[in-house]
Amino acid sequence: MSIKQSPADTATDEPQPEPETPPPPTPSTVHVTQRIASGHTAPGQGWDNYYGTGICIDVDTSSARFSGTPVYTASIGGLAHHWLLSGMNAIYDSSPTGFRLYLRRSDGTHLEPADAQLNGWYVNWIGIDQP
Repeated sequence: MSIKQSPADTATDEPQPEPETPPPPTPSTVHVTQRIASGHTAPGQGWDNYYGTGICIDVDTSSARFSGTPVYTASIGGLAHHWLLSGMNAIYDSSPTGFRLYLRRSDGTHLEPADAQLNGWYVNWIGIDQP
């Protein structure tokens, strides 16, 4: 019985090709934990006039201690009439320590900080940090 030899098993005087360079290692999987925080403003407080037709509020998120500027989501809560508002999802001037909202009535009628106080409007917010 004879044993077959593969070409690699036979010795020759001819130069052998260089072995192929192995591919680079596959990067390992990195698991990043995102920091998520939420909060709300005090009902009816912190609202300012905005050009006489709307109101605005600066929302302080500094207690969340975000390391970068997070992605914010906001909504308005209150006792009454907050369904009449527009602009509550438009985040302005976002930073690691807060953001600003500008609101107006969707029917275009005048809106003042007193309306926010009377109706107990407040801002709910969620921030997702960008690690």
